[in-house]
Amino acid sequence: MEKTPSATEKKQASIIEFLIVIIIVAVLMKLLIDLFFSQQEKITNTVFVGLAQSFTSKVNVVHGQWLMDEQPNVVVLSRLSSNEKQYVNVNRFGWIDNNHTSLACHNIWQQTLAMPLQVVKSVVIAIEIHNKAIKNGRLCRYSIANGQSFDYRTDTGKVKQVN
Repeated sequence: MEKTPSATEKKQASIIEFLIVIIIVAVLMKLLIDLFFSQQEKITNTVFVGLAQSFTSKVNVVHGQWLMDEQPNVVVLSRLSSNEKQYVNVNRFGWIDNNHTSLACHNIWQQTLAMPLQVVKSVVIAIEIHNKAIKNGRLCRYSIANGQSFDYRTDTGKVKQVN
């Protein structure tokens, strides 16, 4: 004759099964969280590269408009879909710049991209790098926490990825 399991044996089996399920769920959650954070960093990097390209495009659009408007101190950009206008300060070379000495690179970012210094959930740091080789402008470096950055020179309008 077969012996039927007692109530305590059934409880022990149920507890063991429950613990196994909890362990499996915990392992799966850890894998998903790791995957999420690795993807978030890739997304941040991709968005930052896209912003650098948008920055470059806007700098070139403003410079082109400056040339067509006979080199004013402020370039006026109009949006096609509305009557909204954007006023962009430029230097004597026609590149986006700011007359203020403090927070100039921050203001250049604001004029160029019209958005806060932030990419996804990463803060963008805007600093001016003093370089003796740049006599008629400034060098702005925009970077995020993982070290990815790009430079903008107000004397030439060049935007360059830095690694």
